[in-house]
Amino acid sequence: MADERTAGGDGADGGATVLLSPHVSAAHAEQLRQRFPTVRFATLGADGAVPEAGADATALLRVALSKDALSTALRGAPQVRWVHTSTAGFDWALVPEIEQRGITLTRSASSYAIAIGEFVVSLVCSWAKRLPQLAAAQHERRWASVEPLELADLTIGVVGAGGIGHEVAKRCQALGMRVIGTKRSAEPRPHFDLVVGPERMDEVLAEADVVVLACPLTPETRGLIDAHALAQMRPGALLVNVARGGVVVTDDLVAALEARRIDAAALDAFDEEPLPAEHLLWQVPNLIVTPHTSFKSPHNLERVLGEFEDNLTRFLAGAPLRNALRDASLGY
Repeated sequence: MADERTAGGDGADGGATVLLSPHVSAAHAEQLRQRFPTVRFATLGADGAVPEAGADATALLRVALSKDALSTALRGAPQVRWVHTSTAGFDWALVPEIEQRGITLTRSASSYAIAIGEFVVSLVCSWAKRLPQLAAAQHERRWASVEPLELADLTIGVVGAGGIGHEVAKRCQALGMRVIGTKRSAEPRPHFDLVVGPERMDEVLAEADVVVLACPLTPETRGLIDAHALAQMRPGALLVNVARGGVVVTDDLVAALEARRIDAAALDAFDEEPLPAEHLLWQVPNLIVTPHTSFKSPHNLERVLGEFEDNLTRFLAGAPLRNALRDASLGY
């Protein structure tokens, strides 16, 4: 069940003012006005400046808004009690004002899961069928012979069996792969053959042909994949990170790839983004670097709005909100 927290409502008849990120399109803003005719919607400035019409706002929809701009908005709208972030994780919206004022923060838990699930499966298939090697051979005009793997022979280990992990597992299982994973609570999950607690992560790393990182970045997961974790993985394994850059200790991963302690890695998230042109990761052997693109889909914003609208209905009624931050100090 999604985490829930009551932010307090403005009554079932509406009357609330909601601030919108400037990245919410005019068409989507009009969609919100049509669906919530008693709610006033005001759009923030690019720097988070609050327009006069939004000074009494009690809620805010954050889409592609920097932390500085979000803080500016919250300082300009002192009555805001609830912020919904378009991101799958809370880290992009954890500004000091959230905790200081006890503002309820909710996230778009499922909006990007389908796109990321498809992206992970694409990487797994590409690696298993040795497409990077074949592409390199084509570039060299060389008739290469490679030894591919069969997908049905693979075990996928998902670190973080939440919404994104679910979509990864669903697609991998449909292709005949065995899927195991870790979750804070070791409970059965659809499309997983086995889910264990984080204390058994080493077992998952040791069994998996492909390790997929789909966990949030928290104090507990920062640096989770270090030299010790990489040493538990199979020599022929693939590591895929669609979580956050901070989950992986970059120097340890580079050392493991250069020593061929694991076969390959694919990173879609980094400590520093955009990744500087001079960064060593661009030239590491057997590493695929993608520019934090796994979440992208033409349907992203409509899915974000769907989750936001559900919570806005709850907010107006004074009902618990879904996918709420439980503990700012823990990051989830």
